[in-house]
Amino acid sequence: MSHVPTNLSVLALRLAGHVGQTALDRIADVSAVAELDQHIAAVRAELADCQQPDLSAAVTCPDVPFAGNALEAEKTVPVGLLVHYAAGFVDAALSSGWRTADSADASDWVSLRLAAICRLISQAEAAAELHPDLRIWA
Repeated sequence: MSHVPTNLSVLALRLAGHVGQTALDRIADVSAVAELDQHIAAVRAELADCQQPDLSAAVTCPDVPFAGNALEAEKTVPVGLLVHYAAGFVDAALSSGWRTADSADASDWVSLRLAAICRLISQAEAAAELHPDLRIWA
C-alpha cells in the first residue's frame, strides 16, 4: 500500500490496520475463526458489486477502477478496493459511535470485520507476489 489516494483518510487506514491485525492476532478458538470466515465472505460479497460493471446504472465505486468479479474468476480482491473499503468502514463505524476501546478484546463485530479486511489484504498482496503462471492457484 505504498500509494494511498488523497481522498482516503490516512488515520482511518492506520486504525483499520491496527485494530484488524490485533483482532487477527487474538483469534484463537474455532468459533472465532468461523466468524472471521463469515466476515471475509461478507466483505467479498459486498465488494463484488463494486467490481462488476453495471451498464444500466452508474458504477457504484467510481474511484476504484474496474476489476474482475471477486466471487468467481479472481481468487483475491484488489488491494486498492480493500483499502477504499477499509477507510470507509472505519469512518462509518466511528460516525455511528464505535470507539477503539470497544475492541479491547478484539471480539466485537467491528474488530472482526477489520480483521477480515486485513486477511483479504494479506491474501491479495501474497497473490500479487506470485509468478503470473501460478496466480490461478492462489
